[in-house]
Amino acid sequence: MLILRALVRFYFHLTNAFICALRRQRQKKIKGIWISSIPDNNIFHVWYDALLYYSPYYREVHINEEGIDKESSVQKWRLFVLKKLYPNIKIIYTQSVSEKKNPTLWMGFDLTKFIKYSSKNQYSKIVKNICSKQKGEYVLFNQRAFDDRYLFDSNTSLPLEEFLKTQQLKFPIKFCAFHEMTVEEQYEACSRALVFVSAHGAGCTNLIFTPIECPLIEINQRTHWYCDPVCDDHFFNKTSINDQCQDKLNFIKVYHKSDFHNLSYLIGKKYREISPVKYDGVFKSRNPISKQKIFIDGNFLVNTIEDCLNVI
Repeated sequence: MLILRALVRFYFHLTNAFICALRRQRQKKIKGIWISSIPDNNIFHVWYDALLYYSPYYREVHINEEGIDKESSVQKWRLFVLKKLYPNIKIIYTQSVSEKKNPTLWMGFDLTKFIKYSSKNQYSKIVKNICSKQKGEYVLFNQRAFDDRYLFDSNTSLPLEEFLKTQQLKFPIKFCAFHEMTVEEQYEACSRALVFVSAHGAGCTNLIFTPIECPLIEINQRTHWYCDPVCDDHFFNKTSINDQCQDKLNFIKVYHKSDFHNLSYLIGKKYREISPVKYDGVFKSRNPISKQKIFIDGNFLVNTIEDCLNVI
């Protein structure tokens, strides 16, 4: 039995090595131009697209400027990240896009199931081109815009940053609002984070800017995850945002927001999540994450932060 297991393990590693060798050969053949043509205005989607097509062998990287606002914060974030990924080659905007699509170089990762991936993969190597090499100095807390998944302490009803100011932690807390910052300011704030705390949303993508030892604490929305897309009763506030409706989860049958959980494991980051106690306000769209106010147990967050700090 032991011999059989050893043979199976050897076969697996040999097959994996062969596949990796083939991918490297495929990348080396791609010495031309990669055209980044995703029109999406979400930085996580932009980042995921960049991962799928990453190769260190491109001669140039072009960004298709049709249908995008180059002055938007998302597109400035995109350019900043591509310059980090490809520091020694040209990155230019173009309108002439070839009908021939770039080949996808990587398989991507699951965005709907929570998987504890091994960090021994190409993604961890890619992120090393971006993540900060500085030593962590503070707990970084990102607060979204008011009435857009704004975080509160459920015990005091204080905005979470006000509650955290009353707590005595081993390290200082740096408060920020990514939506009010340039991408350079976001990178600077993330570059010296010991622990990164944020509500689920595109802003969590900035975990790629933090030192690799910096854990992510994500405020999820597992609590009262009843309908997807949001039903009429919830959307028109006939049923409270915290109450069960008569509809169901039509998209995926369970809570599936695994983007940052899976990304964290892929690149070797520690990950913790905290579920809300309740919500307030209404849904801003048919997307069930579009809640206005999120209340969590602030004391539990403090304990989670301290647990993370104790193992760094």
